[in-house]
Amino acid sequence: MKAPDFQYQRPTTLDEATGLLAAAGEDGKVIAGGQSLVPIMNMRLAEPETLVDLTGVAALRTSRETPTGASYGATTTHMMFEYGLAPDVTRGLLPHAAAGIGYPAIRNRGTLGGSLAHSDSSAEWPTVMSALDATAHVRSVRGTRAVPVRELLLGFFTTALEPDELITEVEVRRLAPTARWGMYKMCRKPGEFAESLGVVLGERDADGAWRDVELWLGAATDRPLRLSSTEAAVRGRAAADLAPVRLVEPLAADIGQSLSAIDSTARHALQLHAVTVHRALRAAEGRTPHE
Repeated sequence: MKAPDFQYQRPTTLDEATGLLAAAGEDGKVIAGGQSLVPIMNMRLAEPETLVDLTGVAALRTSRETPTGASYGATTTHMMFEYGLAPDVTRGLLPHAAAGIGYPAIRNRGTLGGSLAHSDSSAEWPTVMSALDATAHVRSVRGTRAVPVRELLLGFFTTALEPDELITEVEVRRLAPTARWGMYKMCRKPGEFAESLGVVLGERDADGAWRDVELWLGAATDRPLRLSSTEAAVRGRAAADLAPVRLVEPLAADIGQSLSAIDSTARHALQLHAVTVHRALRAAEGRTPHE
């Protein structure tokens, strides 16, 4: 199938872009890489009357380091992170995450802002940017505002963006020199969306136990989920002291499930998520803090 007819606009400035989006109203959509929107349009699951293409706005493709980290333009592509064309203030987490997204053709076109605006919890950027406590800066003809990514993502394909707003940049804070990160993506084959996606950030004691740890899980619910109960189970221990089966019960609590009430399919999914989190922990433990 092919997309229905639509009007195509390609502004060259942010003011022009926000003006066009405001004029389009509920029938307008922003497009950049198009790696998510175009297939949905082709399947007639979305039928916008106007597309506002942001790839002509040069200001949205620029990235820069700041005193506290870095700011990435919304149309920064996955490939730019993967190949070091955008500054990395996470000591490898951003390039690592980008390299696992889809295939080269997708990474060459797909964008950071587009992924966040699409809000699919099985994609990399929503979970990674939530774990990093990144902030999205959004703009409309009414002005600008800053929205933490954790508050931007409301559910599957649902965000806190108003119809006339677009993401202009994403701000990421620099990881501390002593911080460790780990990430593990469970999928059927490279390039597919995750069945489970774990991200770990934290610091370890001299004996290897996690002193401070933050765990995030993607693809388990309709938005990235912080695993507070699982963090409590991990804190003070190393991954080697925690078999994945030990993480199933706290994971169930984090997801809001009762082990006694779920069927075998849901239990299998919990076990898969436990393995994902455990492997993310092991990845973090195998990485030196200054990497």
